[in-house]
Amino acid sequence: MMKIIRKEKLYWICQLGGWLLFTLLELATYIGIDGLSWKLLTNAVVNFLLGISATHLYRVFLIQSGWLTLPLYKIIPRGMLGVILMSTLLTVINIWLDRFTYPVLQTVPVDAGTFFGYFFNLSKYVLLWSLTYHLFQYWERSLKAERDRYQIEAILKENQYNNLKTQLNPHFLFNSLNSIRTLVDMDPEIAKNAITQLSGLLRSSLQMGKHKTVSLADELQTVKDYLAIESIRFDDRLKVYFDIDEAAEKCNVPPMMLQTLTENAVKHGISSLKNGGEIAIEAHKYNGTLQLKITNTGHYQPKVEHEGVGIENTLERLKILYDNRATFSIQNDGSHQVVTEITIPL
Repeated sequence: MMKIIRKEKLYWICQLGGWLLFTLLELATYIGIDGLSWKLLTNAVVNFLLGISATHLYRVFLIQSGWLTLPLYKIIPRGMLGVILMSTLLTVINIWLDRFTYPVLQTVPVDAGTFFGYFFNLSKYVLLWSLTYHLFQYWERSLKAERDRYQIEAILKENQYNNLKTQLNPHFLFNSLNSIRTLVDMDPEIAKNAITQLSGLLRSSLQMGKHKTVSLADELQTVKDYLAIESIRFDDRLKVYFDIDEAAEKCNVPPMMLQTLTENAVKHGISSLKNGGEIAIEAHKYNGTLQLKITNTGHYQPKVEHEGVGIENTLERLKILYDNRATFSIQNDGSHQVVTEITIPL
């Protein structure tokens, strides 16, 4: 509402100021010819009011007819028609006004040359008004379209991001339940404890799923809870190491991202090895970025068509949240280690 009021106020300031300037310029020209008189002032006041009235009525018509919403190629011919009609009206009235102001002109016949002389002089001002008004409206429409486009993109990204987050919990739950299932027959008591841990872990992950980002400290707690469940299944075949800067723990990361990559390392790397392996998770704050590194035993074999749910999900979420400012890489370091690195702008 306030924006509409400000826009209307700006319109009237420009409308009154522009036609006042036109009137003063015309008045100065005629004063130089015949001096100042009450008839000349009357002529000036009538032209001032006439210019405001004609262009304002044209503006009202534009708004009510919906012309302002038309594409530019349709507005141009309509605008030119409006300029011709307004200039013709002003010309007819000004010919009569000048004859009132200067009675000597009453003896001069109104021919085509006289008419087009008046028309050409007045149409310059009307055309200037029309161009200014239409260009301002077109510029404002372009800005609104741009704002709407960004808003729609933001909504789409938000929905896409939420969809990606909802993929994680079922995927994580499925793998965790598979891990616990193997314990039910082997050691029911340990399985019960694992279910309790899983319950707490899911509660934590669901809370974090409500946010675009969470602190690295919270994300690391989720990772540790997940690894605690997996450690029951792997026993001493899974060794975990952490190297986390205290400053890095306060940085924000996408929720469940580090857990997903850790799960990926366990599922595709360590679980396929008879003797298990190691996972080392590092996090350092450096030069305005958060640098994350996961090193695990195994061998990375990228698929031709897609990387896999976990990696694809991570890439999509990084792109949505950080555009091209975040980096992701996963590669083999020798024949027995896989290194995953992520750099997130702060």
